[in-house]
Amino acid sequence: MRPPRVWLVTGSSSGFGLAMCKHLLAKGDKVVATLRTPSALAALSAEHTSDALLVCSVDVTRPVDIRAAFRAAIAHFGRVDAVFNNAAANLIGEVEAVPDAAARELMDVNFWGAAAVAREAVRVFRDENPPSAGGLLFTMSSELGLRAFAALGYYCAAKFALEGLMEALVQELDPDWNTKICIVTPGTFRTEVRAKATVVPSHPAYSSVEAPRQAREYFDTTWDPSRPTRIGDVTKAVARIYEVSAMEHIPSRLFLGNDSVASVRSKLQRLAAEADESEQWAQGLLEDV
Repeated sequence: MRPPRVWLVTGSSSGFGLAMCKHLLAKGDKVVATLRTPSALAALSAEHTSDALLVCSVDVTRPVDIRAAFRAAIAHFGRVDAVFNNAAANLIGEVEAVPDAAARELMDVNFWGAAAVAREAVRVFRDENPPSAGGLLFTMSSELGLRAFAALGYYCAAKFALEGLMEALVQELDPDWNTKICIVTPGTFRTEVRAKATVVPSHPAYSSVEAPRQAREYFDTTWDPSRPTRIGDVTKAVARIYEVSAMEHIPSRLFLGNDSVASVRSKLQRLAAEADESEQWAQGLLEDV
């Protein structure tokens, strides 16, 4: 039987993060739950002893918080076996409508924050864990990190950037570090994403443009409690991630939800068509001998 593993989870207040914490604890693993406001986990803390759950205040835009959480995890549990790199925010608005400050704040959380967590996880797996123990890093991306949608441009940009960073990081790891990375790419799941999203008023020039209007309507109706739409179940999703975490071979990418798989296949088809269309223009561009 596998001994309990120590997980550090970011963005534990709701959604995937909270669901993952609950699933891990139910499986007998130990959890370091990090979030900006620890009091949000008062109920969960009341259900578990400190031998199983440690709650830390972390703002992922502050690298000092991230480092402190890993230090606390090691001091409390002796190691960190796995990290669920999940903290994120959402921002709805046309590219031209979103103020720079709001866009930068989103990037600070969704890209720079996730990048800082990933860097510290790799360092801890290599330098702080017992020799050769390594570790496992799950980084939450999105189908919107591979295929952009109107009115979500900055969210997509942050996830696109995170995708590229994680793909590069996978290639940079020394196999001897025994560190495994999986980019998780979910489709649409039932979380508090719409309720917690920052929504920027529509730019007047786009009020009659179909794509951004439909995107806003989709967000309003899909997560509207009075008009429920059947979408992904977060509890089932984290259970699937946990199953994958126990595999000997960890895939470098995990698509969750049929919509995510369909989305990436659609993007691949479009890219293939665009490559075919561009091929004639790509020829004959080498330097002259």
